[in-house]
Amino acid sequence: MDMMFRSHEFILLLYFLSLSVLSYDLFFRNRLARKVSFYLVVIAAVLQVATFIYIGVNLGRIPIQTTFEGIYVFSALVVIIGLVHYSRSDSEIAFSLYVFCAFILFSIYTFAPVAYNRVTEVSAIMNELLVIHIVLALFAYVLYFISVIHAVIYIIQYDNLKKKRFNRLFFSLFSVEKAKKTMIRTLVLGMLFMLISISLGTQWGVYIFGTEIFQDFKVLGTLFVLMLYTALFFHLKIRKDIYQFAWFNILIFIICMLNYLFITQLSSFHFWSY
Repeated sequence: MDMMFRSHEFILLLYFLSLSVLSYDLFFRNRLARKVSFYLVVIAAVLQVATFIYIGVNLGRIPIQTTFEGIYVFSALVVIIGLVHYSRSDSEIAFSLYVFCAFILFSIYTFAPVAYNRVTEVSAIMNELLVIHIVLALFAYVLYFISVIHAVIYIIQYDNLKKKRFNRLFFSLFSVEKAKKTMIRTLVLGMLFMLISISLGTQWGVYIFGTEIFQDFKVLGTLFVLMLYTALFFHLKIRKDIYQFAWFNILIFIICMLNYLFITQLSSFHFWSY
Protein backbone atom coordinates (compact mmCIF):
# COMPACT_ATOMS: atom_id res chain seq x y z
CA MET A 1 0.00 0.00 0.00
CA ASP A 2 3.04 2.26 0.33
CA MET A 3 3.47 2.03 -3.45
CA MET A 4 -0.21 2.95 -3.81
CA PHE A 5 0.36 6.01 -1.63
CA ARG A 6 3.29 7.01 -3.84
CA SER A 7 1.13 6.73 -6.97
CA HIS A 8 -1.44 8.98 -5.32
CA GLU A 9 1.30 11.49 -4.50
CA PHE A 10 2.40 11.43 -8.15
CA ILE A 11 -1.16 12.09 -9.35
CA LEU A 12 -1.41 14.93 -6.85
CA LEU A 13 1.87 16.34 -8.17
CA LEU A 14 0.49 16.28 -11.73
CA TYR A 15 -2.58 18.24 -10.60
CA PHE A 16 -0.36 20.75 -8.82
CA LEU A 17 1.88 21.18 -11.87
CA SER A 18 -1.17 21.62 -14.08
CA LEU A 19 -2.54 24.34 -11.78
CA SER A 20 0.84 26.07 -11.79
CA VAL A 21 1.03 26.04 -15.60
CA LEU A 22 -2.61 27.17 -15.82
CA SER A 23 -1.78 30.12 -13.54
CA TYR A 24 1.03 31.09 -15.92
CA ASP A 25 -1.37 30.90 -18.85
CA LEU A 26 -3.98 33.04 -17.05
CA PHE A 27 -1.43 35.79 -16.46
CA PHE A 28 0.51 35.67 -19.74
CA ARG A 29 -1.93 34.07 -22.20
CA ASN A 30 0.43 31.34 -23.36
CA ARG A 31 -1.26 28.77 -25.60
CA LEU A 32 1.57 26.26 -25.17
CA ALA A 33 1.19 26.44 -21.38
CA ARG A 34 -2.53 25.80 -21.78
CA LYS A 35 -1.87 22.67 -23.84
CA VAL A 36 0.73 21.41 -21.37
CA SER A 37 -1.66 21.88 -18.43
CA PHE A 38 -4.43 20.08 -20.32
CA TYR A 39 -2.27 17.04 -21.07
CA LEU A 40 -0.94 16.94 -17.51
CA VAL A 41 -4.53 16.69 -16.29
CA VAL A 42 -5.32 14.02 -18.91
CA ILE A 43 -2.38 11.92 -17.66
CA ALA A 44 -3.45 12.45 -14.02
CA ALA A 45 -7.06 11.49 -14.81
CA VAL A 46 -6.01 8.33 -16.68
CA LEU A 47 -3.72 7.31 -13.80
CA GLN A 48 -6.48 8.01 -11.28
CA VAL A 49 -9.00 5.85 -13.16
CA ALA A 50 -6.39 3.10 -13.65
CA THR A 51 -5.52 3.19 -9.94
CA PHE A 52 -9.20 3.00 -9.03
CA ILE A 53 -9.58 -0.12 -11.19
CA TYR A 54 -6.40 -1.61 -9.68
CA ILE A 55 -7.66 -1.00 -6.14
CA GLY A 56 -11.03 -2.54 -6.99
CA VAL A 57 -9.44 -5.66 -8.51
CA ASN A 58 -7.14 -6.12 -5.50
CA LEU A 59 -9.93 -5.61 -2.96
CA GLY A 60 -12.42 -7.72 -4.89
CA ARG A 61 -15.11 -5.06 -4.58
CA ILE A 62 -16.11 -1.64 -5.94
CA PRO A 63 -14.26 0.89 -3.74
CA ILE A 64 -17.13 3.31 -3.16
CA GLN A 65 -18.48 1.93 0.10
CA THR A 66 -17.32 4.71 2.42
CA THR A 67 -17.06 8.49 2.33
CA PHE A 68 -13.26 8.12 2.13
CA GLU A 69 -13.59 6.06 -1.06
CA GLY A 70 -16.37 8.31 -2.34
CA ILE A 71 -14.00 11.30 -2.28
CA TYR A 72 -11.73 9.45 -4.72
CA VAL A 73 -14.61 8.89 -7.15
CA PHE A 74 -15.89 12.45 -6.63
CA SER A 75 -12.50 13.95 -7.54
CA ALA A 76 -12.17 11.67 -10.59
CA LEU A 77 -15.65 12.61 -11.87
CA VAL A 78 -14.95 16.32 -11.37
CA VAL A 79 -11.72 16.24 -13.36
CA ILE A 80 -13.14 14.06 -16.17
CA ILE A 81 -16.14 16.37 -16.58
CA GLY A 82 -13.75 19.33 -16.40
CA LEU A 83 -11.76 17.91 -19.33
CA VAL A 84 -14.92 17.36 -21.37
CA HIS A 85 -16.21 20.84 -20.49
CA TYR A 86 -12.91 22.47 -21.41
CA SER A 87 -12.75 20.69 -24.78
CA ARG A 88 -16.18 22.16 -25.58
CA SER A 89 -15.94 25.64 -24.03
CA ASP A 90 -12.19 26.39 -24.22
CA SER A 91 -12.44 28.42 -21.00
CA GLU A 92 -9.20 27.98 -19.07
CA ILE A 93 -10.64 29.77 -16.03
CA ALA A 94 -13.51 27.30 -15.70
CA PHE A 95 -11.05 24.47 -16.33
CA SER A 96 -8.75 25.71 -13.56
CA LEU A 97 -11.71 25.68 -11.13
CA TYR A 98 -12.43 22.04 -11.99
CA VAL A 99 -8.77 21.07 -11.54
CA PHE A 100 -8.48 23.04 -8.30
CA CYS A 101 -11.52 21.24 -6.84
CA ALA A 102 -10.13 17.84 -7.92
CA PHE A 103 -6.75 18.77 -6.39
CA ILE A 104 -8.34 19.67 -3.02
CA LEU A 105 -10.50 16.53 -2.90
CA PHE A 106 -7.63 14.28 -3.92
CA SER A 107 -5.38 15.92 -1.32
CA ILE A 108 -7.93 15.11 1.38
CA TYR A 109 -8.11 11.54 0.10
CA THR A 110 -4.34 11.06 -0.24
CA PHE A 111 -3.37 12.31 3.20
CA ALA A 112 -6.32 10.94 5.17
CA PRO A 113 -4.98 8.49 7.79
CA VAL A 114 -7.08 5.61 6.45
CA ALA A 115 -6.04 2.22 5.06
CA TYR A 116 -7.81 -0.05 2.61
CA ASN A 117 -9.48 -3.25 3.77
CA ARG A 118 -10.93 -6.02 1.67
CA VAL A 119 -14.00 -6.15 3.92
CA THR A 120 -15.64 -3.08 5.47
CA GLU A 121 -18.51 -2.57 7.88
CA VAL A 122 -20.57 -1.60 4.86
CA SER A 123 -19.71 -4.87 3.07
CA ALA A 124 -21.87 -6.89 5.43
CA ILE A 125 -24.97 -4.92 4.49
CA MET A 126 -24.10 -4.06 0.89
CA ASN A 127 -26.47 -4.73 -1.99
CA GLU A 128 -27.32 -3.38 -5.45
CA LEU A 129 -29.75 -0.82 -4.03
CA LEU A 130 -27.03 0.74 -1.90
CA VAL A 131 -24.57 0.84 -4.84
CA ILE A 132 -27.10 2.75 -6.96
CA HIS A 133 -27.83 5.06 -4.01
CA ILE A 134 -24.12 5.93 -3.62
CA VAL A 135 -23.48 6.39 -7.36
CA LEU A 136 -26.49 8.68 -7.80
CA ALA A 137 -25.46 10.73 -4.75
CA LEU A 138 -21.93 11.19 -6.14
CA PHE A 139 -23.30 12.31 -9.51
CA ALA A 140 -25.59 14.75 -7.68
CA TYR A 141 -22.59 16.27 -5.87
CA VAL A 142 -20.76 16.64 -9.18
CA LEU A 143 -23.79 18.36 -10.75
CA TYR A 144 -24.01 20.69 -7.73
CA PHE A 145 -20.35 21.56 -8.29
CA ILE A 146 -20.87 22.25 -12.01
CA SER A 147 -23.76 24.52 -11.05
CA VAL A 148 -21.49 26.39 -8.60
CA ILE A 149 -18.79 26.80 -11.26
CA HIS A 150 -21.34 28.51 -13.49
CA ALA A 151 -22.66 30.53 -10.55
CA VAL A 152 -19.15 31.94 -10.06
CA ILE A 153 -18.85 32.67 -13.78
CA TYR A 154 -22.29 34.30 -13.81
CA ILE A 155 -21.31 36.62 -10.93
CA ILE A 156 -18.02 37.57 -12.64
CA GLN A 157 -19.66 38.24 -16.00
CA TYR A 158 -22.59 40.10 -14.43
CA ASP A 159 -20.19 42.46 -12.64
CA ASN A 160 -18.15 42.90 -15.82
CA LEU A 161 -21.27 43.86 -17.80
CA LYS A 162 -22.58 46.15 -15.06
CA LYS A 163 -19.28 48.04 -14.88
CA LYS A 164 -18.75 47.85 -18.66
CA ARG A 165 -15.44 46.14 -18.00
CA PHE A 166 -14.71 44.26 -21.21
CA ASN A 167 -11.30 42.98 -20.29
CA ARG A 168 -9.42 39.74 -20.96
CA LEU A 169 -11.30 38.01 -18.15
CA PHE A 170 -14.62 38.89 -19.79
CA PHE A 171 -13.65 37.31 -23.12
CA SER A 172 -12.10 34.26 -21.40
CA LEU A 173 -15.49 33.21 -20.04
CA PHE A 174 -18.75 32.35 -21.74
CA SER A 175 -21.81 34.56 -21.72
CA VAL A 176 -24.02 35.45 -18.76
CA GLU A 177 -26.96 33.73 -20.43
CA LYS A 178 -25.09 30.47 -20.95
CA ALA A 179 -23.78 30.55 -17.37
CA LYS A 180 -27.31 31.15 -16.07
CA LYS A 181 -28.89 28.31 -18.06
CA THR A 182 -26.19 25.79 -17.16
CA MET A 183 -26.23 26.83 -13.49
CA ILE A 184 -29.99 26.29 -13.18
CA ARG A 185 -30.24 23.15 -15.33
CA THR A 186 -27.40 21.28 -13.62
CA LEU A 187 -28.79 22.23 -10.20
CA VAL A 188 -32.25 20.90 -11.12
CA LEU A 189 -30.68 17.69 -12.44
CA GLY A 190 -28.52 17.38 -9.30
CA MET A 191 -31.58 17.76 -7.07
CA LEU A 192 -33.38 15.08 -9.09
CA PHE A 193 -30.44 12.68 -8.76
CA MET A 194 -30.20 13.38 -5.03
CA LEU A 195 -33.95 12.90 -4.53
CA ILE A 196 -33.82 9.48 -6.23
CA SER A 197 -30.67 8.62 -4.26
CA ILE A 198 -32.35 9.54 -0.95
CA SER A 199 -35.45 7.51 -1.88
CA LEU A 200 -33.38 4.40 -2.63
CA GLY A 201 -31.20 4.96 0.44
CA THR A 202 -34.28 5.31 2.61
CA GLN A 203 -35.71 2.01 1.34
CA TRP A 204 -32.40 0.29 2.06
CA GLY A 205 -31.95 2.00 5.44
CA VAL A 206 -35.46 1.23 6.73
CA TYR A 207 -35.06 -2.40 5.68
CA ILE A 208 -31.64 -2.75 7.40
CA PHE A 209 -31.85 -0.37 10.38
CA GLY A 210 -35.52 0.52 10.75
CA THR A 211 -36.99 3.98 11.25
CA GLU A 212 -34.02 5.09 13.37
CA ILE A 213 -32.29 6.17 10.14
CA PHE A 214 -34.43 9.31 10.27
CA GLN A 215 -32.49 10.30 13.40
CA ASP A 216 -29.13 9.96 11.63
CA PHE A 217 -27.13 13.20 11.34
CA LYS A 218 -26.08 12.58 7.72
CA VAL A 219 -29.64 11.82 6.60
CA LEU A 220 -30.98 14.91 8.38
CA GLY A 221 -28.16 17.02 6.96
CA THR A 222 -28.80 15.84 3.39
CA LEU A 223 -32.55 16.49 3.72
CA PHE A 224 -31.76 19.95 5.10
CA VAL A 225 -29.52 20.71 2.09
CA LEU A 226 -32.25 19.51 -0.31
CA MET A 227 -34.76 21.77 1.47
CA LEU A 228 -32.34 24.71 1.11
CA TYR A 229 -32.05 24.09 -2.64
CA THR A 230 -35.85 23.84 -2.91
CA ALA A 231 -36.23 27.12 -0.99
CA LEU A 232 -33.67 28.66 -3.35
CA PHE A 233 -35.88 27.92 -6.36
CA PHE A 234 -38.92 29.35 -4.58
CA HIS A 235 -36.83 32.46 -3.88
CA LEU A 236 -35.95 32.67 -7.59
CA LYS A 237 -39.60 32.34 -8.61
CA ILE A 238 -40.66 35.11 -6.22
CA ARG A 239 -37.73 37.54 -6.54
CA LYS A 240 -36.55 36.60 -10.06
CA ASP A 241 -33.03 37.69 -9.07
CA ILE A 242 -30.45 35.46 -10.76
CA TYR A 243 -27.54 37.33 -9.15
CA GLN A 244 -28.80 36.51 -5.64
CA PHE A 245 -29.62 32.99 -6.78
CA ALA A 246 -25.98 32.50 -7.82
CA TRP A 247 -24.63 33.72 -4.46
CA PHE A 248 -27.05 31.58 -2.45
CA ASN A 249 -26.19 28.61 -4.68
CA ILE A 250 -22.51 28.96 -3.72
CA LEU A 251 -23.39 29.26 -0.02
CA ILE A 252 -25.63 26.18 -0.04
CA PHE A 253 -22.95 24.18 -1.85
CA ILE A 254 -20.49 24.98 0.94
CA ILE A 255 -23.06 23.70 3.47
CA CYS A 256 -23.56 20.62 1.26
CA MET A 257 -19.80 19.86 1.28
CA LEU A 258 -19.61 20.36 5.06
CA ASN A 259 -22.42 17.83 5.38
CA TYR A 260 -20.67 15.40 3.01
CA LEU A 261 -17.18 15.64 4.49
CA PHE A 262 -17.75 16.32 8.19
CA ILE A 263 -21.31 15.49 9.31
CA THR A 264 -20.73 12.00 7.89
CA GLN A 265 -18.39 11.33 10.81
CA LEU A 266 -21.35 11.71 13.20
CA SER A 267 -23.43 9.20 11.26
CA SER A 268 -24.16 5.75 12.63
CA PHE A 269 -24.12 4.00 9.24
CA HIS A 270 -22.57 6.45 6.73
CA PHE A 271 -19.02 5.39 7.48
CA TRP A 272 -16.02 7.69 6.81
CA SER A 273 -13.69 4.72 6.80
CA TYR A 274 -13.86 1.21 8.25
